Amino acid sequence: MVEKEILKKMRFLGELSDSVIEKIGSIATLENYDEHSIVFEQNQDLSHLYMMVSGKVHFTVESASGKALTLDKIYEGRTFGVSALMEESSSAYTAICVENSSIVSIPGKQMRQLFEEDFKIGHILMLNVVKLFKKRIERHTRQFLLSLATHSEIK
Repeated sequence: MVEKEILKKMRFLGELSDSVIEKIGSIATLENYDEHSIVFEQNQDLSHLYMMVSGKVHFTVESASGKALTLDKIYEGRTFGVSALMEESSSAYTAICVENSSIVSIPGKQMRQLFEEDFKIGHILMLNVVKLFKKRIERHTRQFLLSLATHSEIK
């Protein structure tokens, strides 16, 4: 169980009432990770939604040459692993703690059950998922365009 006060600091849950946040808190756990710990690996089945309480996580992917590339950095208050809200989903990246971190973990299956019990909760949170993906796509597009603009062979 995770206290309501901790969950209220998560942007992803910002529009929810205290009673809904308490329901989510009842199925959530607070986990501590050491620096260099892997939360989940690329291509691993995702079963949990995660929310950063403290610390920092990097999303990395392995390139065709075997090099690890950092796609994103996750800080306090941010949510990741939202694909766990869909059935049978796998991760597109590896989530690695780059410092000691406290992370809320919520089983995706239990969140989906909560959505079925209360469609309004599901609607609000799935809109938040859309906003989250939109921001990440925009950020990754800017990163890609910058890479193209500075690539010596493309000029």
